Amino acid sequence: MDLLDANTVEVDGVRRIADHPSVRRLDDDERGRVEAAFAAYLETIPQARRDDRTVHHDLRDVAGKSGFGIASAGLPAYSLLVEGYSQALDDDVLLSMKQAGVPAMSRFVDTGTVEGYFDHEGHRTVVSQRALQAHTDPMLGHTEMDGVGYVVAEVPPYEVDLDWSRLTEPDDVRAVVEQLGRATAKIHCASDEDSEHDLVDFQVEDAIAESVGDRRDGLVAWVGEFGDGYARRVRRDHQLFVDAFRDGRIGVTSV
Repeated sequence: MDLLDANTVEVDGVRRIADHPSVRRLDDDERGRVEAAFAAYLETIPQARRDDRTVHHDLRDVAGKSGFGIASAGLPAYSLLVEGYSQALDDDVLLSMKQAGVPAMSRFVDTGTVEGYFDHEGHRTVVSQRALQAHTDPMLGHTEMDGVGYVVAEVPPYEVDLDWSRLTEPDDVRAVVEQLGRATAKIHCASDEDSEHDLVDFQVEDAIAESVGDRRDGLVAWVGEFGDGYARRVRRDHQLFVDAFRDGRIGVTSV
């Protein structure tokens, strides 16, 4: 309810997306294209998830949206308000429809062997997410609009920012990082749920285990060294960025 109350308003007994500086109202043409993309998205939800009717999938409102996240900065995105399981106002569902980005790795690796497998970047993103996460969003799916791929997912109602202000002691930081690492590993510890996995015709976990063999300690040491080196590089890159910004060498200045 907190998510709905923060992002919607009741108008004539029906919820609508609330006006906000991050919200953009659509003209009839753009709204029609978004509604068509939404209809196509519904067909990409796995059948088992569609049979579990947690929502009616009736679109109540749609608006342009900004501020979804760092990775989506500058990319077209929309908020979609969908009717819940009943006509009650408190079980409506808020979805995000975001343009899928091109993977950074594709600029350095030959992807010709897999490009034909995916319809678009939204399709690739969703297939990958379903393969890599143990429990994916039941509403996760993809669509296409104006020849561009989009990812559609529920806006998490329980997602909150952590308060880091009191986390100052190294021992406390270490304990929190350990738990965050465990949580991240748990999310990715199972694969292939709802995945269109015929692209890779073997179990990745088994292949990794066979490759590592009895060299587990060596792998752990290598990952630790990589992480330490990566951290040093990030700190150095950040300092180079700050210096360049202050010197006006990156197109904008701090003045």
